[in-house]
Amino acid sequence: MSKRKKITVFPVLFRDDMIQQLYENIEYFDLKILLKESSKIKPYKHYSFRLIPEYFKLHLRNPSLKTKVIAQHNWGYSILLNNANSMDGFMQKQFNSKKRNIFTRYVKRLESCFNVKYRMFYGKISESDYGFIMQALYNMILARFKERNELHKNLHEWNELHANTYQEIVNKKASLFVIYDEDRPIEISLNYHFDKILFSYISSYDISYSKFGLGHVEIYKQIEWCINNNYILFEMGVGGMDYKRRWSNNIYQFKHYIVYNKPTIKVKLLILKFQLKEYLKSKKLNEVSLRLVGKTKKQVETTNNAECKEITKKENTIKTDFSEIEFTNKTYNFLNKYVHDFLYTTENHKSDLKVFKKSNQNTFMLEGKGHYQIISFS
Repeated sequence: MSKRKKITVFPVLFRDDMIQQLYENIEYFDLKILLKESSKIKPYKHYSFRLIPEYFKLHLRNPSLKTKVIAQHNWGYSILLNNANSMDGFMQKQFNSKKRNIFTRYVKRLESCFNVKYRMFYGKISESDYGFIMQALYNMILARFKERNELHKNLHEWNELHANTYQEIVNKKASLFVIYDEDRPIEISLNYHFDKILFSYISSYDISYSKFGLGHVEIYKQIEWCINNNYILFEMGVGGMDYKRRWSNNIYQFKHYIVYNKPTIKVKLLILKFQLKEYLKSKKLNEVSLRLVGKTKKQVETTNNAECKEITKKENTIKTDFSEIEFTNKTYNFLNKYVHDFLYTTENHKSDLKVFKKSNQNTFMLEGKGHYQIISFS
C-alpha cells in the first residue's frame, strides 16, 4: 500500500471522498453528522489530515486504526450564530453599539451610493453566469494582490476550482455570493457548504470600491443568509486578518491528524517531523525565513499620480473649458477609484454624479449634490 499525505481538511472536507471513506461521523458543537460511506478507494498505510478545527470530533469507521493528534500553530476564525432568529438580533447580541454602527454603516453607505443587488447562487446557476462570475472573481484577485505586491495562495488550484465548482453549486455543496453595482459584480465569495456550516473559502472585491468595506458587507449579508436558512456557523478558516478578528466570536486552534495502521519507523519519523515543524512555528522561526525571502523580492512602489482638490460652488460656476463625459464608459475606468471615493465621502448617489473633462488636459471635475472636486493627473 502507498501513502497519502498533506490533505488539508478545509476545504477538502467539503469535497473529497477520503474523509467520508475513513470516518463514520463528525461531531461539532451539539450536532452529530453521519457520513455516507463513499465508493471504495485505494487504501494507504497512513493518512495525514491538516487543519482540522478543534471543534470537530472525528470518529473512525475502523477501530483498529490509530490517530496521533498534533496541535498546529494555526488559528481559525468563525462566527457562531447562537440560535439568532434575525440579523438585528444577532448584531444586538454580538456587538456593542459602536461596532454595530461601524458594520451597518458600511452596508447603508454602499446602498445609498449605488443600486446594489445581492445574489446567492446555490443549487442553480446558468453556465454563462457561472463563467462570468468566476472570471470576475479571478480578475479581482489578480488586481487586489498586484496592488499588495503579493501572490494569492489559491491561484495554483484555480483551473481545478473552475472545472469542479459549477457542479458543486448545482449539488448544493458550494455557492457563489455576489454583490452587484447594477449588473457589475463588485464583491464575490466562493463558499462551501457542510451541514449547517457555510465556509467562505475565497473572496475578493473590486479595489476601486475599497472605501466601502465590501469585505464587511459580504460577511454581514452572508450571515443574514445563514440565519434565514438555519445555519449555525459562518466559517472563515485559517489566518487572522483584521476583518476576521473583528467579526469572530469563535476563535479556535487547528489540529493535524495522522492516522495509521501500525507505528512503523516511517510513521514515527513523520510524526516527529510535523511536531518539529509546529514547534518552530510556535517560536516564530518560520516568520524569520519569510522576512528574509521578502527582502529578496523587488519592492514595487505605488505612487498616486493624481491630485484631488475640493472646490466651492462659486469656483465651479465657470465651466468654459470643461465638457461632460460619460464616466461609466470603459475608456474612463481609471477614474473609478476617484469617483467611488468621492461618492463615499459626499454620500452622493451614483445617478446624481456628473463628470467633466477639461479640454486638452488630463483634468476632470466631479459634480455631485452640493459637492465638487477637481482631479488632475500628472
